[in-house]
Amino acid sequence: MSANGTNGISPALRRRRLVVRACLVALYLAVGAWVMLSGREHTLLLDNKALADGSAPAFRRVKVYVDRHDPIELYARDRDMIKVRGQGHKIRIETNEGAERLEASFRLAFGEDMFLVSVPAMAKGDDGFCEVFKTADEAPRAEPSADEATPEPTF
Repeated sequence: MSANGTNGISPALRRRRLVVRACLVALYLAVGAWVMLSGREHTLLLDNKALADGSAPAFRRVKVYVDRHDPIELYARDRDMIKVRGQGHKIRIETNEGAERLEASFRLAFGEDMFLVSVPAMAKGDDGFCEVFKTADEAPRAEPSADEATPEPTF
């Protein structure tokens, strides 16, 4: 070992090694982020039910294409599920009934697992056709009010 503690390695070589190692760490982090975002799987619930306000009725029969998956055929008041990877997706519908929009692109939020896609709302031209779907277990529970306070147990 030399007196200055560098093991005989020149400062230029040490700097070059440090730069290469830093670039490798940055590359690993970038690849990890890309894999995490593009490999994330989401569940889409394709819904062919009339809108609650009655502004768009359900289609009697509609074929729904999501990305490059096989088409899904839906009938009135029908719902089906499809698993997709990544955040950006395209949806296309084929129907004999009138529709304003037959194709749409949308992005899914990273932290959510399940989304409800309303086919009549998409066909109507509504941009809010894709929304987060919460099951009964995931839905936030309301806190009991003062009137409904639970009595203290007596022993």
